[in-house]
Amino acid sequence: MIDILPWQKQPLSELIARGEALPHALLIHGRSGVGKIEFARALAQSLLCEAPEDGFACGECAACGWFCEGNHPDFRQLLPESMLDEASTDEVVADVDDKDKKKSREIKIDQIRGIADFMALSTHRDGYRILLVHPAEAMNSAAANAMLKTLEEPAPRSVILLVSDQIGRLLATIRSRCQRVLVPAPDRQTALAWLNTQGMSNAEDALAAAAGAPLDAIVFSNADYQSARRAFVATLAEPDFDYVLSAQNFEKTDLSSLLGWMQTWINDLIRQKMLGRIDHHRDHARAVEKIARNIDLPKVFRFESELRQTRRLIHHPLNARLLLEQLFIAYKQAIASRPTA
Repeated sequence: MIDILPWQKQPLSELIARGEALPHALLIHGRSGVGKIEFARALAQSLLCEAPEDGFACGECAACGWFCEGNHPDFRQLLPESMLDEASTDEVVADVDDKDKKKSREIKIDQIRGIADFMALSTHRDGYRILLVHPAEAMNSAAANAMLKTLEEPAPRSVILLVSDQIGRLLATIRSRCQRVLVPAPDRQTALAWLNTQGMSNAEDALAAAAGAPLDAIVFSNADYQSARRAFVATLAEPDFDYVLSAQNFEKTDLSSLLGWMQTWINDLIRQKMLGRIDHHRDHARAVEKIARNIDLPKVFRFESELRQTRRLIHHPLNARLLLEQLFIAYKQAIASRPTA
């Protein structure tokens, strides 16, 4: 039987047990780092498996072999071109006509049109046909509207799995045509036990930095990731930094990571100011304490809200340097010391 994240076995088992009553469209959602893609792929493989064990994929039959190799004829993925390196291109529908252009962060309408035959024709193995879309919020408006038709007119034994960190960014009409499946975060002990099986020596610190999300904890423990994080956070720790030079230095760093680090830094400032506690960037505790001492909380809360709005645009084409310059300016204004009476 395939390996399944321990905190996902029960919800997966409950879904698989529904058999023919399984909805044709599932919106799989939850916080970052809890394994939503792993959940969706385990569900897809189990539904396609030809010799399941207690409902779960056996991992040994021909169908499981094809699935793991990325060439099962009844499985397709839709994802942004920028994520192609993370998946097998045999099962991915992406817009890759121009190899020299900047890789798109969006799922485009041509990709939706590209799976029309797949969704309409008979299945190859006389079983399920499964389409996995992630992150679903990366669909641009044209793609999202095209997806609606697929959701409204599903072919028999078709299952569409939409995976999302931010379901609020999806069209209400799409949300209404899917049954929601919340992927839970594990409790602390379950997460630590699993991280220890992955050979992590600093599981507790990594899990704390990841706010309890075990898959994020694994990413956070990576040496290159930590090096990039420390360099970025060290900039935020010096309020007099040159925002133009800093934007130039970090423009090629993953934008999602940068925004995440900035948001957790702001959260540390707020928690230190209100509760005397630092949850994320403990290696810069002195800087957090020094800056938090004189901040004006309403200004910082407004900037935190601006950050959340910016993160919702992460899948749109953005000028990284210009965006970082704007955020650095706003950050410096947000943490500026309160005027003395």
